[in-house]
Order: sequence, then C-alpha cells, then structure tokens
Amino acid sequence: MKALGRQVLAAVGLLAVIGFAAGCSEEEAKGSHQIWFMGSIYNGASGEVVYEYEISLVYGTTTIKGKVDTYTGRYTLGPLPAWNDYGIAIFANGFRGFTSYNSMIAPPTPPPASQQSDVYTANTTQTFNFDAYVFPTDLASSALTVNITKADTTAALAEGKVRLRPTTLPVIQDQTAGVTGQLWANDQDILASAINRDFSNGTIMIEGEALVYGVNYQVTVYGVQGYQTGSATARAGLQESVGVNITTSASPLTLVSNNASACRPYMTSTTVTNTAQITFNFNSPIEDATTTTGKGPEVLDNGMTVSTAMGAALKPNASSTISERGSVFLVNANTLTIYFNPFMGIQTQIPNDTINTVTYGNLSSIRLQPLGHPELPTTLGTLIGTSSIQCYM
Repeated sequence: MKALGRQVLAAVGLLAVIGFAAGCSEEEAKGSHQIWFMGSIYNGASGEVVYEYEISLVYGTTTIKGKVDTYTGRYTLGPLPAWNDYGIAIFANGFRGFTSYNSMIAPPTPPPASQQSDVYTANTTQTFNFDAYVFPTDLASSALTVNITKADTTAALAEGKVRLRPTTLPVIQDQTAGVTGQLWANDQDILASAINRDFSNGTIMIEGEALVYGVNYQVTVYGVQGYQTGSATARAGLQESVGVNITTSASPLTLVSNNASACRPYMTSTTVTNTAQITFNFNSPIEDATTTTGKGPEVLDNGMTVSTAMGAALKPNASSTISERGSVFLVNANTLTIYFNPFMGIQTQIPNDTINTVTYGNLSSIRLQPLGHPELPTTLGTLIGTSSIQCYM
C-alpha cells in the first residue's frame, strides 16, 4: 500500500513538472520584439561629428542609457519593446538640450511560412540607424529681414502682421548623414516661441536674439487689407532675408455691360442739363484710381469735345479740379455714369443751336479699381476696348 502511495505521489510530481514546463513554454511563445538604435550625433552648425555626449531612451517609466564609442562618435541604444512610443534625450556639454518624442515602431510581419505565422508568437530583433543634430549654446542667430511684395509694383507698400513659427527640424543639411528620413528632430527647438509682429512699408527685421539658430521657421504674412495670406520658410542663422509674395483677395475688374452704342445727344443746347449719357456696369463696386490732379472727372473733362450746328465753343480749361467744360463723372457702387451738361459747358449759348456730337476722349487715362483694392487698377479704355466714345445724332 505504501508502495502504491509512493507511485501516486511520483506521478503527481511528474505531472506538476510537465505542467510547469508546459506553462513556461506557453509564456515564452508570446513572442519578444526588440528594437535597437545606432547612429551618430552631429554639430548642427559645422556638420562635424560629436564624440562626447550622453544619449538615453525613455518609454513608459523605463529609461535606458546608450553606449557611446568616443573614438567614432557612434552610439548603440536599446532595446525598445515594439509598440511603445518613445523619447530620445541627448546631453552634450556646450550644446542646446535635445529631446525627441517619437511614435512606436511595429515588429516586422513574419514570412508566410505557414498559415499559423503570427507576429505575436514570433521573436524579432530590429536595428535602426538614426542620427541627430545638436547646436552650440553660444551660437547666435543673425537678424532676419522679411520683405513683403505685391504683384502690382505700383501699389502701396504692404502693411499688416507677420508670424514666425518653428516648424521643422533644425539641420544645416537637407540630406541626413545616415539613412534618408531617419533623423530625430529636437522638439525643444520646434517648440520655441513663435514671433508675432506688426510691419509697415513692406518690410520688417527680426532681431537675431529672438530666433533660435538652425531652426526652420514658417514665415506667414497676414492682415494686409485686400490681400490673401502669404507664407515662406526661413532657416535662422543660415540666411539673412526672406521674401513673401502676397496676392490680392479680389477679382480683377471687368465690364459687365454699357450703353455706349446707344448714347445720343439731345438737339437743343440751351436748356438741357443731361445729354449723351453713358452708364458702365462692372462686376464689383469701383472707385476712381486716377492719379493725376482732379482724377477721373478732370481727365474726362479735358478730353471731351462737342460740336454744334452753329459752332458753339466749350469753356476753356481754367482749373485742374473743376469740370468747367460741362462733363459729369459719377461713381455709384458698381456703376460709372458720364454725361454732358451743355448749359454749364458751352461758353456762349446760341439761340436755337443744336448738338451734333459729344465725344469723350482720354478714356485710357482714367484709372479704375475694385473698391478697396489698389493692387488691381486698370483703365476705362482697357475695359471698354477703346480710348474714346462718340455720341451723335
């Protein structure tokens, strides 16, 4: 009986050992996926390799210090378990602090050796080459001049606001020294303070003290009346100026309709105060953009000629601001109306005289623009396709 008991206990013990071993095997079968990093650290100002530095990998509550070969400057760092977001910290005497936050790296998909292939039960090891650039703490950026230009060079110089915001990694080279695309960005630099300033006269200078050397800034110009937002990029310390072109937010002025072909003068010249009237309709509200003294009304008045049956003459042009020859120039929202007032414009009225023709000249010297958009001037002659219009009986 005792022998049987010993046999039972031995069998139970053997099952326990087998069960324990099976449990260990099942635990190991969950798979292990390790990620290692290697690479070099460069001086962002000179491009030279940095040989003395500390580098650490952080994920969750775990921090792993890397090993640095002081002869080559290359480091090895890991392991990082797959599917973990991670941070990289680099410390080097005389250089700005470096912290880079990165998304997780997944393990590779196992080869389809069988239908049972499963990444969760495989063991994998990956090694990635990542480089980084650090910048000397005593490296000062030069001032950066931002020049804002409009398409129309005759328009007034731009006035508005400019914003400089760090956006991309602060490198001196566009191509990484290691594997293309595998370069850690210094989030401490990218999160540097944005700069917001007002500017006038189409330019502004940002002092070097406000910029972080080596950092790429997105330069955005906004708040310029009548213009869309414009942008460019500038790398602090590596360029002294950047240009930003801005375009208008308005549509160019176009002529929708006019009644020039139907304009007629009334026959009498002694009592009529509105004759040979023409109305031009445009696609948007307009304003007179003529730059000469007296602007559009004076240009119209100077270029007008009238013929009557009895040869009456217009009054002389004695003023640069008064339309003494009888022309009228009226802007109202989307329309421009012009007409002739013979009662005011003819120097000596002749009884029973009649008007044969009224000719409006100088139309190519009258400038119009969409209301509030001095960047889009054009001439009335261009819009109607002729420099003069004749109204006749």
